[in-house]
Amino acid sequence: MPAFTLISAEDPFETIVADAEAAVRAGFIADYLAAANAIDRAHVAYEIALYDAANPSEAPLMDEIHGLNQPAAA
Repeated sequence: MPAFTLISAEDPFETIVADAEAAVRAGFIADYLAAANAIDRAHVAYEIALYDAANPSEAPLMDEIHGLNQPAAA
């Protein structure tokens, strides 16, 4: 019977998933900023709310959207 050996190393799958999540979040922010009118912006905000509900362990993306209009701390 063959024996399996566990070799510990950083899993590239985790890196791929993290990159994909970052791209999704960046895409939502870009879509929100590019919205042509209030209806489009509300639709993107709805999609962001669904994303936030599906990912409760992450920082809420809508908080990041609301923070875009806040001045930076000195």
